Amino acid sequence: MKQENIENYNSHAKFLAEVGLQILNGNKNVLDVNGVKEIISLYLLIPYITKSTLETPDELCKIPHLEGNFIGNISLEDLRNTISHSFVTVEEYKNDGSNHGMYLIFDDRLVSDKTTHSKKGRHGTCHNVYIDVINRRLIELFNKIITS
Repeated sequence: MKQENIENYNSHAKFLAEVGLQILNGNKNVLDVNGVKEIISLYLLIPYITKSTLETPDELCKIPHLEGNFIGNISLEDLRNTISHSFVTVEEYKNDGSNHGMYLIFDDRLVSDKTTHSKKGRHGTCHNVYIDVINRRLIELFNKIITS
């Protein structure tokens, strides 16, 4: 792997920790960084897209459960597995007319099953999804949870 790709990967891997520190230190402006609200919301979705959940304290206590697809051919289960076992990141928005910084970057596990993904061994492929598409879908899913 090229040195530049290694540096990019490592900086992306640290990005969520940097966001977490900024929030904990009271810097709410970090929420204005493109994609950060969507990334945090993806992680908040995990309890509702996990196949098995812990038993609730009473049968009247419910944890809403969502199934099906997230976007296109991306299942909610694959989304959950990807964000739980890898990381999701975003690149800086360049405002130069390109798509750079307009999508979230996921490990390619998002669109391939675990077995196929594992057979690839070390690799650097990823899957990009536009932030505005993710935002709209997250709003739909959280509204479903709220009204269930």
